[in-house]
Amino acid sequence: MTVMIFGYVRVSTKEQNEAHQLDAMQELGIEGRNLYVDKASGKDTDRPKYLALKASVRPGDTVVFESITRLSRSMTDVKKEYEWFVENGVLLRFINEPMLDTKTDEQGVIERAMTEIILTLLAAFAEKEREEIKRRQREGIESAKKRGKHLGRPKRSFATMSSDERQTFIFEYDAWKTSKQTAVQTFERLEIPKATFYKIVKEYENINAINK
Repeated sequence: MTVMIFGYVRVSTKEQNEAHQLDAMQELGIEGRNLYVDKASGKDTDRPKYLALKASVRPGDTVVFESITRLSRSMTDVKKEYEWFVENGVLLRFINEPMLDTKTDEQGVIERAMTEIILTLLAAFAEKEREEIKRRQREGIESAKKRGKHLGRPKRSFATMSSDERQTFIFEYDAWKTSKQTAVQTFERLEIPKATFYKIVKEYENINAINK
């Protein structure tokens, strides 16, 4: 049976900046069909693409993450999910934390213990960082409310996108235009409605036409 290499990418719905993670996966030669992308919080592992990934992997396959934080920001979940992959014979690779990569050969007792210690520490830092992000968000919202600032989300358009969001849109747009994926796959990966997707496409193409 042929073993596969999968890539998992996760960003929060507010950050929308998965472009650099996708670039890292492509540099490793991971095919687009083997990439699973979630735009969801790392507070738990109840994410559609992550669950689909777990249902797809087989013993001997490899799953690549940019960082342990892309797996989860919950210390309990990180350890539980890490063990799930190990117990099911799936190899793990972490681009930013290669010391946590699993291997085909059996680890010694000391090496295994060291891996568990490092995993626990990094997972704890990830959970602490998430708590700090939540705290800063709460403080920002409260500060905005005191100033009477409107907190509603602006209408989606290419003009209102952040730099990272634009890079992600262009990446997915190019994949669609070069027939690497369908329009449906594209706006689903971008997590925007069909009508909004085509509106942004038209806006983007008009900008390109003007700049030519």
